[in-house]
Amino acid sequence: MGDCENLPFEANSFDAVICCESFHHYPNVQDFFNSVYRVLKPGGRLVLRDMTFNGAFTRWFCNKIEMPIINLKGHGDVKIYGRDEVDALCRNAGLVMESFEKRGFCRMHSVIRKPIR
Repeated sequence: MGDCENLPFEANSFDAVICCESFHHYPNVQDFFNSVYRVLKPGGRLVLRDMTFNGAFTRWFCNKIEMPIINLKGHGDVKIYGRDEVDALCRNAGLVMESFEKRGFCRMHSVIRKPIR
């Protein structure tokens, strides 16, 4: 067991980190990206799969109306992110988004790389 926002592994330990359908539950997502940067080897990749919506209004509705109502029952959702938000989180951590695809109704598939320096 570990904390996704403070991954309990040595620096430069992994060629790949996979995060699937949990990202929208993280309260401190920048800490997650910073932690992923730390544990990835140079050239390593993060594969991020989660929920997304193309439209800013749809994300706003889900984040400000739907999630707070669902969370009254203890569901634990925090936020759904769009492409620009994920890209900013990557850049802030020193990562590079190689691809961001929206698949189906509300699924995101993104590949993010730690640069070789």
